[in-house]
Amino acid sequence: MQPKVFLVALLFLPLSGCFSPNETASPSLLLGTTTSMRDSGLLDVLVDEFEAMHQTDVEYVAVGTGAALQLGRSGDVDALIVHAPVQETRFVEEGYATERRPFAYNAFVLLAPIVFSGSVLDAFETIASEGHCFVSRGDDSGTHAKEQAIWIHLNETKGLQLVEDSNGIHPSGDWYYSIGQGMGAAINMADEKSCVTLSDRGTALQFENQIDLQRYEFDDTIVENQYSYLIVSQTNLTIAHDFEAYLLNEGRRTIENYTINGNPAFFVYD
Repeated sequence: MQPKVFLVALLFLPLSGCFSPNETASPSLLLGTTTSMRDSGLLDVLVDEFEAMHQTDVEYVAVGTGAALQLGRSGDVDALIVHAPVQETRFVEEGYATERRPFAYNAFVLLAPIVFSGSVLDAFETIASEGHCFVSRGDDSGTHAKEQAIWIHLNETKGLQLVEDSNGIHPSGDWYYSIGQGMGAAINMADEKSCVTLSDRGTALQFENQIDLQRYEFDDTIVENQYSYLIVSQTNLTIAHDFEAYLLNEGRRTIENYTINGNPAFFVYD
């Protein structure tokens, strides 16, 4: 399988000098997507299948959801796969896309060297009260947005004291590390320092045999991790609509059947 990733590290540099929808010689799709969708391995499977079906090329840049949405705002990509519903809704309301189409989901999980019981909110409260080291992506990604939503919920229901700074909204303390990097980097750092980190299930499964941290899953609705597809209004190419149709039809079975170490990584909506 040939890698499809072209840009990863320079998250906030404009890409118009690197590629442009108008510069492609043949029909191709320029996709902005999340590091979690890439790191799970599913994206390459979907892209390879779609390319074979449509005799076309898909090129993607994998960044945090916030950076991916910025690529959409600047018109540097044709479509997006992201997982931060609040930010996505704002993106549509601002006119950068006409709609968002949820097509798959899994859950956020905790990777930790300590034992948790109860809900994910109980776990986060324990982390804060005990000052157990926590690694945050701190990169405006969907995972980072979910982490902040959990801290905010604890502030509203338990009075947990929070601060807001360049790293987002979070508790204060030297136990909290905000690294401004992708999911893989956060997991590796958490493993090296025996810290806790919040991860999407897909990436956590990929790292399962490489780290000593335990994976904790929760039934709370707050940890649902929804992936949506958005076509960028500024480009709105036919191929972008073709990829949407694929995700909602033929791609469903591929998503349902995709496993990591024998575990289902994603689920589709009825």
